[in-house]
Amino acid sequence: MQIIKFNKYQGLGNDFIIIDDRKDSTVNNILTNDTSLVRNICNRKYGVGADGIILVQNSERGANTKMQIFNSDGSIAEMCGNGIRCLIKYLYNESQLNEDINFIIETLAGNLDCYVLNGDHIRVNMGSPSFEPKAIPTTLSPNNLNIPEGTVTIKNENITMYGIGMGNPHMVIILKSIEDLQLEELGRNFETDNRFPNKTNVHFVEVLNMNKILVKVWERGCGATLACGTGACACLAVTSLLGLTNNKSEVVLPGGSLFIDWLNTSDPLYMTGPAEFVFSGQLYI
Repeated sequence: MQIIKFNKYQGLGNDFIIIDDRKDSTVNNILTNDTSLVRNICNRKYGVGADGIILVQNSERGANTKMQIFNSDGSIAEMCGNGIRCLIKYLYNESQLNEDINFIIETLAGNLDCYVLNGDHIRVNMGSPSFEPKAIPTTLSPNNLNIPEGTVTIKNENITMYGIGMGNPHMVIILKSIEDLQLEELGRNFETDNRFPNKTNVHFVEVLNMNKILVKVWERGCGATLACGTGACACLAVTSLLGLTNNKSEVVLPGGSLFIDWLNTSDPLYMTGPAEFVFSGQLYI
């Protein structure tokens, strides 16, 4: 039996178990070979409970550290916006610094620049959105704005949906209201839409005004969650290109607000939001 120390952090209610695996990658080898262990650890009734597990690893691409993310179903995620904020807050707390600081984090979606602001909020360069179908990936065809577009059926009505990549695939659906949305049913069905061969995150958007949108999230490999950072960026990119919002807006999620800005379409998106330490403990595996 091995004893593994962990810290739990949350960003807008999206919670993660963070394990420092920089010594010898032992934990990565264990979890990669036994995805049922990931599911058991993330189980909220029989385990610690989390939306995912983040491993802190040594970078091989010139970053401060590498982030490896396991979804709660045991699958590996390319990137997670709330997860990277939690990781940055963990690294910041471990550094015991009381000043603004920046980190470069290696992810499967590339190296990302991250900044701690006043010790509370983390600003992340999330990279540029992808509208290239092969890169997302999706079989959807681009519309006249070069956004991959298709339709889904909700309550017997054909609704336009959009495909976008943020290092991971996203389906964005804009509705007049998301208040009475059947998130569980629709999210589960749309996640496995065959036009997204690697499955997809699903987001339902209600535009409140030019500077604020409401979003409900169904995350690939996790289900309904309180927030999704890459999803917030994907939604803002789509609504901005459609002229429904400005390129700097508040994205209101069930767990709270993220602030996304995208100054020019040739620039990366920036996400700013909080992350907090919850508790620490030990796993016996």
